[in-house]
Amino acid sequence: MDSQVRTLKNFINSNLSNLEVIKNYVEDLEAKTPQPYLILEVILDILQNRQLPKDVKIFLLEKAANICEKLYEFSKALELYKKLFLISSNHKYLDQIEKIKTLKIFERLKDILKNFRLSFDDLLKIYYQSLETNKSIETILMEKLKIPKKEVLNTIKNFYKIPVFEITDLKKFKKVPQVLTIKKEFFLTNLCVPFQSKKTIYLVCYNPEDAETIERVKKILQIPSIDVQIAFAIKEDLTEAIELYYSSSSPYLSEFDFEIEPVEEEEEEEPLIDSTIVQLVNKIIEEAYRMRASDIHWESLAGKKGLQVRFRVDGECFVHTTIPENQKRPVISRIKIMANLDIAERRLPQDGKIKFKTKDGKTFEIRVATVPTIENNEDVVMRILGGIEFRELNELDFSEENYKNFKKILNYPYGLILVVGPTGSGKTTTLHAALKYLNSPNKKIWTAEDPVEIVQEGLRQVQVNPKIGLTFARVFRSFLRADPDIIMIGETRDHETAHTLIEASLTGHLVLTTLHTNSAPETITRLLNMGIDPYNFADALLGILAQRLAKKLCTKCKKPYKPTAEEIERIKREYGYHPVKPLTDKLIEKATFFEPVGCPECNYTGFKGRFAIHELLIPDDELKTLIIKNAPANEIRDAAMHKGFLTLKQDGILKILKGETTLKQVLAVTVR
Repeated sequence: MDSQVRTLKNFINSNLSNLEVIKNYVEDLEAKTPQPYLILEVILDILQNRQLPKDVKIFLLEKAANICEKLYEFSKALELYKKLFLISSNHKYLDQIEKIKTLKIFERLKDILKNFRLSFDDLLKIYYQSLETNKSIETILMEKLKIPKKEVLNTIKNFYKIPVFEITDLKKFKKVPQVLTIKKEFFLTNLCVPFQSKKTIYLVCYNPEDAETIERVKKILQIPSIDVQIAFAIKEDLTEAIELYYSSSSPYLSEFDFEIEPVEEEEEEEPLIDSTIVQLVNKIIEEAYRMRASDIHWESLAGKKGLQVRFRVDGECFVHTTIPENQKRPVISRIKIMANLDIAERRLPQDGKIKFKTKDGKTFEIRVATVPTIENNEDVVMRILGGIEFRELNELDFSEENYKNFKKILNYPYGLILVVGPTGSGKTTTLHAALKYLNSPNKKIWTAEDPVEIVQEGLRQVQVNPKIGLTFARVFRSFLRADPDIIMIGETRDHETAHTLIEASLTGHLVLTTLHTNSAPETITRLLNMGIDPYNFADALLGILAQRLAKKLCTKCKKPYKPTAEEIERIKREYGYHPVKPLTDKLIEKATFFEPVGCPECNYTGFKGRFAIHELLIPDDELKTLIIKNAPANEIRDAAMHKGFLTLKQDGILKILKGETTLKQVLAVTVR
């Protein structure tokens, strides 16, 4: 029989003009030989001949594709059917291509399947059963054909030439910490998750051929390709492993976990800071900067459970990793050394600064605060100052009316402008955008800041240092002797500074400052309660801008939806009564509402970045009269609303109608 197969090539080449003779010979030979792959090899060799008549070529391609299907060589079959479609343009080949694509996953099990001689239809039934039951094809085959799991894994190992793991193997590996910063559903959907064993990171996948998914996972987790080895696990084992990853009773060790021996309760010596600790601290700071974190919280856990590290991103904290107990002291000491603090002092709070440079050359400043906690522990909080973006005034998410009115008060030659809100609400960004708008060669602008977070050409900027007596009030007094046109004071904290601000704004200077208050009307009552003269204050005040930062829907994946009647009623109720600018049904009907989805761009949260919501109070004669009378905040607010003033919540709800965020996010940052 082998001799007949060997003569097949000569026979076909001798009968190229007689397709029927070739057909009969090949089919007769195929029926007799138990080794169809020998026929396949000969046919593939013959197909290299470019002089083959079209009908003979089509027949041989079909025969080769058919043999490939029987041998479960689906990749090769797919290639052959694509050639057939290109030659003939017959759509029946497209149908076959789609079927082959569906069953291609079985190719990795071809060595097992050959023993059971499963037909094309048998495989399709198994495939559809897999979809219906959500079981892997491997599990169904093991159940149906009683194949041992080890045999299945070995077959796949031989096919892909990569490591294969069972759940018992995966439980022995370490966690890769950045996995826990991503939602579990991402890994359950993609069935691809990293584990660490010694110095090797295994990216364990159910489909190692899905290069797009593998690259997406590597990109999101920022794992360099050179550090990763692709591995395989059956779907069920991988799903269980991912669930355990996020479980509180996880069997996995974290990246920094190892067995800790009990130590004697005695006075600890300050540990030596080795290079591992230096690299660990630097790595965490770089990861925080890359993830746009505003703060890093290093929290000493009670009961010798180690040091928990949390990042604050877009206003919310999440756990990044946990460092073991015997590395806690060295890590905190390393941070103190970087911030030039006393490493021996653990009983008192300390403050310092770090000038940090990343591996790729980016430099930024970090403000460091240490706080003593229970059980002779310390916490450290780092504020990353380099994360503040420099923006133009037209990039600050103002409504059209607020933008026009804010620019109007900035153009006055003198007076007082206040930007108010809690810590982290974007006040510094707004002030610097305003100064950028005002900055010109014919203006002398002085700023006093703590710290200087944004540097602008043309401004004269001073860093406040209370330790040596260089307070805001003292710097401000010196500015008045330095021929200013515009003065910006980073924060008004006391009566002296507030009094000097008003005096300066009444004597021909434009003064901008910030205050920690909840709303524009409440700012007035706060300053009056400080003992400020109401007549001078009313005369000096140009406007108060209150703001908050709300999470912004990811522009890549947000999805339009139709809100229910209950949701619309809730939006109307939260907007409340407005005498001049009510929220009408017409406005709601014209709006397109969006909801979060989640994609790689936003780390599968549905939100990326934040945007500002504002309320801008510009006093006219009536409001100035209320200020002089020291009227309560709600009375000032009501009078302002009759003149078109919108509260923070109302501005936020109008931005919901523009598709920028959701009601939940607006309510998370506003009261009224």
